[in-house]
Amino acid sequence: MKFSGRTQPLYHQYSILQALEKIKTLGFDGVEICLEIDEIAPDVLTMEVVEAIRGKVEQLDLEPHVVGYHKDYIYDDTEFQRTQVAIRLTPAFGANILIFSGTSKRSGDAEEWNRMVQRTQTLVRIAEEHHVILAQEFEPGFIVGSSQELINLFGEIPSPHLAANLDLGHVFLCDPDPLHSIRQLGPKIIHGHIENMAKGIHRHLLPQEGDIDLQSYLSELQTLGFSGSLALDLYDYDYATQSFEALAYLRSILTMIP
Repeated sequence: MKFSGRTQPLYHQYSILQALEKIKTLGFDGVEICLEIDEIAPDVLTMEVVEAIRGKVEQLDLEPHVVGYHKDYIYDDTEFQRTQVAIRLTPAFGANILIFSGTSKRSGDAEEWNRMVQRTQTLVRIAEEHHVILAQEFEPGFIVGSSQELINLFGEIPSPHLAANLDLGHVFLCDPDPLHSIRQLGPKIIHGHIENMAKGIHRHLLPQEGDIDLQSYLSELQTLGFSGSLALDLYDYDYATQSFEALAYLRSILTMIP
């Protein structure tokens, strides 16, 4: 099991190439290359920039590396198109996983669910063509807002190119039995996000804070044979200064798992 840094929390301080260097300096194994800012949005990216990012990742030996684009592809037609571009670009980054999510429920009815399924099917077809695996992340209050709803989505779209990006804080908030949910999702989990949270509050906390017993969660993942990466997902902290201690804490937990 490895730990990755996310470039998104660093964009207010660093360019994308500088963010990659900072992630390496902080001691992360890999990286999630986040495309959610205007400067490197999928529809403005040039191959020159993509190749520069890929070259920097390879130079720094940040492995594994994945691409992330968390936007509302369900109701926003522009973001639906941008997400398709992001999928097509993923192999150019030297990656084969794209992390994505959806949007908050509006009606919560069957029509909304079907719209989400249809649009996700379109994305999966493109992913299949480009040998990319889409890792869906569920979020509190989203159309896909729990492990069970993610499992339902897998049932609607039975493709090896649709998998799970499991945010451990979200499974803590959204599922009645998080460890059971991790077991249910099992081999569908190919990447994850990690942080801590207080019970009932959707706020990403440092791993050493909050109410989640992260050791139990990591132990469950290890028992399942998960060998991917968990990206540290923090927003309300200075990522560049807080990540080093957070990462040391996470690695200390791994040493305590039998």
